[in-house]
Amino acid sequence: MRKISVLLATLGLVLAGALFPMSAQASTACDTAWHNATSGNFYAFDFMNCSGKLGSTTGNDSSWSDSSGGFQGSDGNKAHSLLHKGTSGMAVKVYSGVSYQGNWSCIKKSEFYVSQLYGDYLTGGSGSYQAWNSISSHKWVREADCGTHFLH
Repeated sequence: MRKISVLLATLGLVLAGALFPMSAQASTACDTAWHNATSGNFYAFDFMNCSGKLGSTTGNDSSWSDSSGGFQGSDGNKAHSLLHKGTSGMAVKVYSGVSYQGNWSCIKKSEFYVSQLYGDYLTGGSGSYQAWNSISSHKWVREADCGTHFLH
């Protein structure tokens, strides 16, 4: 009986891994970044797996390429991964254009991070726009304001 229980448990783990594949390296790197992040902040990173911090902030930023806010200078259109450690329960809506214009999508507080934006899309607005290297502004919003437009 014990052998059958062990066999079934092992089979269950194998099936879970097949149904929900995850890069251990990516999740470990972003998990570490999330645990080390300052509570209340939203972060964007220049590289996948939450490395190469571009900036972070507790507030909104209407232009990631200007000289004010948590994202500045050449930060616009460079994000490859995102991290949400907000404490308000709100989502963060990211936009392809400055001044909260263009296509957009959100990251929920419960999602914690997006380890790789490649292959993800900003689906709010007109059509669909790749998220990789395309974020120019962000703001904190109620999750309901995102509809069904969430990054993965």
